[in-house]
Amino acid sequence: MNISKLAIEYSALEEPKAVDKTPLLRTREGELVRIIEAARRVVSTEEWGTLKKLIFDKLVENLERNLREEATKDNPSVAALAKINGQLIWARKYADLSKLADVYRLELTNVKKTLHEKEE
Repeated sequence: MNISKLAIEYSALEEPKAVDKTPLLRTREGELVRIIEAARRVVSTEEWGTLKKLIFDKLVENLERNLREEATKDNPSVAALAKINGQLIWARKYADLSKLADVYRLELTNVKKTLHEKEE
């Protein structure tokens, strides 16, 4: 058995190959810009205001009430609390498109930062 040959093969397996993620980051950057712009346009419409008022605001209020009711029980269910809390987080996130756009803006900032670091 040739140990030097095994050592060369082993070192070839260990070396991680650098994968250029720039094209993926550029694609994601474009998607994020479109998402942010779309959210901004939708928020400014009367229709979104109607949906927000009639559906999403009430949904958040109902989930908050359910969470309070479950939490104040003598023996609250941890699973039910976790489920309602997860639904509440989701509802808050999507009920306010401005906040959702802020989340995507933060991701866009991170993508741009990563791309800028790669260029240096």
